Amino acid sequence: MSTSDDKSSLNGVHVVPVSKSEAPGAHLGSIPETEDANAFLASHGVATYTDESNRKLLRRIDMCLMPMMCISYCIQYIDKSALAYAAVFGVKKDLGLVGQEYSLLTSLFYIGYLVAEYPQAWLSQLIMFIWGGILMCSAATQKFADIAAVRFFQGVFESALTPAYIIVTGMWYTRREQPFRVAIWYSMNGLGNAIGALISYGMGLIDGKLDSWRYIFIIEGIMTIIWSFVVFAIFPSSPMRVRWLTDAQKVQAVERIRSNRTGIINREWKWDQVKEALDPRIDPSGHILFWACVLNEVINGGVSTYKGLVIKSIGWTELQSALFGIAYGAAVTIEIASCGYCAMRFKNSRHYCMVLWLLPSAIGMILQITLPASNKVGKTIGVLLMPSFVGSLALCMGIPSQNTAGFTKRSVVVGMAFIGYCVGNIIGPLAWVSGQTPAYISGYTTCLACMAGQVVLFLLLRIYYARQNNLRDKMVAAGQAPDPLSPDGDEFEDLTDKQDLKFRYTL
Repeated sequence: MSTSDDKSSLNGVHVVPVSKSEAPGAHLGSIPETEDANAFLASHGVATYTDESNRKLLRRIDMCLMPMMCISYCIQYIDKSALAYAAVFGVKKDLGLVGQEYSLLTSLFYIGYLVAEYPQAWLSQLIMFIWGGILMCSAATQKFADIAAVRFFQGVFESALTPAYIIVTGMWYTRREQPFRVAIWYSMNGLGNAIGALISYGMGLIDGKLDSWRYIFIIEGIMTIIWSFVVFAIFPSSPMRVRWLTDAQKVQAVERIRSNRTGIINREWKWDQVKEALDPRIDPSGHILFWACVLNEVINGGVSTYKGLVIKSIGWTELQSALFGIAYGAAVTIEIASCGYCAMRFKNSRHYCMVLWLLPSAIGMILQITLPASNKVGKTIGVLLMPSFVGSLALCMGIPSQNTAGFTKRSVVVGMAFIGYCVGNIIGPLAWVSGQTPAYISGYTTCLACMAGQVVLFLLLRIYYARQNNLRDKMVAAGQAPDPLSPDGDEFEDLTDKQDLKFRYTL
């Protein structure tokens, strides 16, 4: 019988051995006890808990953690969408933007995202103040070069939030709970749309010395700076370091996610885990997620940049277009949250939900292409259907925290997905040609092609995970792997999903 020592795979399952220098528990002595789950439990004690006490703790975590994540994500979306609202109120004319310069401003924002995503990932509590100040600088811009520089640095400092929150969600919630929680905070894009629309509507009513769009940047920047002080003061770095739980509740918070087998946090950077994440011969899932995120965000980059102009082209006035953002935001919130809820409610349905939530977007874009300009109602309904694809992205971005074990490997896979997110948003606006208004044929055609590609990738990813689970189950039956239900205390040993044959992928 082959063993993991003399063969790198068993019956089609790629097995990565654990080196002696990285044997389970070997790293505990060099890591502070509050940074390592095993050391934390060893010093505070391990206990069992009732279902009722776990429900109470979950409610407390939801009440304390989720509002901070939701408000922060809402504010981030308002800030990065400020340019779209400013476009409705004449920023293109006032700054003399011509050709593809308006599209390039969105691309520059995500280039900043891409450049700074890795180094900023653990500074999310510190950088909101800075990006709020940078956003306010947008109000002082006078030409394309000015606002291009501001957009780039705004992207640099906003880049921390999404990858950090994906990892944070994995620290606090079980794998069953995570899809809905990710969808909830990600759905704040919709609330951000609504609030941003109200702000822009209010700024449009101001008859002041400044252009209306300049007030949008000023007000939203001030709002971000104020909230940054709250985040800095109370946002926790891990369940072991949190002010709003008792010591007993901290222990319980760690114990309740033991079954994830993905660990919590480990500051030791492990290059073997980096190799495992990046080598598609060992694990192709990170590369599939990368391309799925690229295709999804090609859609988002164009839609989010041009939605205000699309709404205006239907025949709504500037102020009506701003108010329509409230309805659009409500649609985004419902579409994302419903996708996350269905993935949690129906077992093994996540990848199917990711496919299904692309369909309303496709219908909405087909309506924009096929309906005559006189059909104002039909085109408006089409616009409300278009953001459904974001529900698919919310589940896709959450997969690394659910299906990748080993803290270094998980961080790398989250990074790969987020790089795909950035690349797609850089490319997306460039597929939309300003001269094609109101049809935007090239933009909608590109989006529909990207949806077709995502369907293939989502189903391919599900097949891969299901095959890995089936092969591991066969290995258990043959006595070649341990039973995943047998307790052995290694749940927090920072093993990767390839090293830990008891790990099972969520579908």
